[in-house]
Amino acid sequence: MKINSDIRAVLITTLSLFIPSLSAAAQMTQDLSLPNNTTIKTEGNIRTIEGGTQVGGNLFHSLKDFSVPTGTSAHFNNGLDIQNIITRITGGSVSNIDGLISTNGTANLFLINPSGIVFDPNARLDIGGSFFATTAEAIEFADGSEFSATNPQAPLLTVDIPIGLRFNGNSGSITVQGAGEGLLAASGRNTPIARNTETIGLEVQPGETLALIGSDITLQGGNITAEEGRVELSSIETGIVTLNPAFKGWILGYEKTSSFKDINLLQQSLVDSSGGFVVLQGKDISINDGSTVLNQNLGSQSWEGVTINASESFKMSGTSPDGRFVSLLRTESIGSGIGGNVNISTKQLVVEAGAQFGTRTYSAASGGNVTVNASQSIKLFDFSPSNPIFTSGIYTTSTSNTFGKSGDITVSTGSLEAKNGGLITSSTLGNGSGGNVIINAVDSIVLTNSVELINSGRSFIPSYLASESYTQGDAGNLTLNTLKLIIGERSFVNTSTLGSGSAGTVTINAPNIEISGSINSSASIAIQTAQRLFGSPPVPSGASGEVIINTEKLNIFNGGRISVRNQGSGDAGKININANNIEIANEGGVTATTAVGQGGDINLNSQNIQLNNGIISATAGTNGTNANGGNINIETGTLVSQRDSSITANAFEGRGGNIKIDSQGIFLSADSKREQCDFVR
Repeated sequence: MKINSDIRAVLITTLSLFIPSLSAAAQMTQDLSLPNNTTIKTEGNIRTIEGGTQVGGNLFHSLKDFSVPTGTSAHFNNGLDIQNIITRITGGSVSNIDGLISTNGTANLFLINPSGIVFDPNARLDIGGSFFATTAEAIEFADGSEFSATNPQAPLLTVDIPIGLRFNGNSGSITVQGAGEGLLAASGRNTPIARNTETIGLEVQPGETLALIGSDITLQGGNITAEEGRVELSSIETGIVTLNPAFKGWILGYEKTSSFKDINLLQQSLVDSSGGFVVLQGKDISINDGSTVLNQNLGSQSWEGVTINASESFKMSGTSPDGRFVSLLRTESIGSGIGGNVNISTKQLVVEAGAQFGTRTYSAASGGNVTVNASQSIKLFDFSPSNPIFTSGIYTTSTSNTFGKSGDITVSTGSLEAKNGGLITSSTLGNGSGGNVIINAVDSIVLTNSVELINSGRSFIPSYLASESYTQGDAGNLTLNTLKLIIGERSFVNTSTLGSGSAGTVTINAPNIEISGSINSSASIAIQTAQRLFGSPPVPSGASGEVIINTEKLNIFNGGRISVRNQGSGDAGKININANNIEIANEGGVTATTAVGQGGDINLNSQNIQLNNGIISATAGTNGTNANGGNINIETGTLVSQRDSSITANAFEGRGGNIKIDSQGIFLSADSKREQCDFVR
């Protein structure tokens, strides 16, 4: 039959009016596979899901399709005696959620769709219990039965609680989309991160669990919140994720999981379980574009913090497009409870382009600790291109005007490399003490700054490892254990104080050490910026710490330094070096200096010491002061000093220190300098 163009146009227009409603109706259909099937009632923009099969406290629903279009809601009309609403999607289509999902009472909701789930920007939750969105193939129960979404035969339903989610390698992904507006402001010296409580996103009631468990999980500007509860993002390929109900929410286990997939946080996404716990479990996990994983301790109770388990790699990179937010993982103590810990386990850790992770306390409570286990390598590279203040690193901080102690940092890895601003530091800006930093690297620790950066003339933050005090609190200790330590030009390892607190002790155990940067413990005069921002005094009064080095081979060259220094009123610390061979060349040096206080002592114990345009010096006092110089004690088999090298123990007006050399062979060139030496052969 031939239809003229006018009639065809009328038919197309008429049919187009019905297509949206037909499409909308197809968003949610039952599959008729249960003893008592699910029914769906539509009233305006509300779809009410009723019926289903109840067994004890479990209510089972089986749907062919399940999506919630923009401006609509899906309401599970369960009885108040229901503990778990378990809903499987069997039709093979992705669930697209851009409206509201709600339930009655305090029931937990399990949404199972092996084909995939997408939460669009308007997706919201209004449920009383915990929420599990998963692309698992089946949910398992304690009695051995299961509720399968890929084999939806009439199941043997059970009153038992669910104990596991099974993945066989064919599951879909989970995506959460949003506008990337989860935060209002980044943290400041005395102000924690400001969360945007008006932002639409996925959120459960306080104390509950919000879990996304799928094969590949991506947040694109999405927001996930479980205040005082738990957020679990688990990317699973094969195996079983165990489910364990807790006093509040649920705890997930991965001991039966064989392999994992990836998790990506992009476009200023936010994962927030303030007062709770965050777990990210996957293969390759990344936090990019100014995205944030946050846990703020708001009250008196201590919480677990943030755990990242990445079977292959964990990577953090970059800032938001406007440069306001760095890619960040942090716990913050705001209330009286101890801050949450940060625990990271992976093979390869990469933090670059200004990204950061760590803990911070704004209260009298101690900040959380940071523990990193990266079996192969850690790379901390570069600062933010838009702002060199944002430098890639691992931090724990106690802020000003608080007595809370900074958290400790413990790092274990195969090799650690920090370049162009990469750093690890524990700092105190107030009355609380700084945390201890312990780094164990099986192969090497390498700190460098590129020649291009050094010669660029730009202001930049160098690569360093440190424990620091800016005002009253004592700095923590810094310990490095590795086979090889390389500290390149303008890089440094130190403990320091800018105020009345004491600097901690630097301890290095490494068979091979190369230094063209510096290792030091110091009390230093703060620059104007530090005085203005952190309240550091114009002149420090705290004491320097000690530097202890145990090595086989120590090479200090090209202006490199091992030193203790006090530019204020306090005394210098001590330097103790035990080595087989020490070479100090090309203006490299071992020095102890003070402005007013007692000079520091230098103790060298080595089989062989060679100075080639090198310096060993203990100097005290400046013009108008009468501080006494420190002592230099050298025990060595052979001492060679040439090319204008010097060994000195001076005081500007006070008494110079003593130099004692105990050696079987001393060879001094004519241009070498030594003062007040007591030679023992």
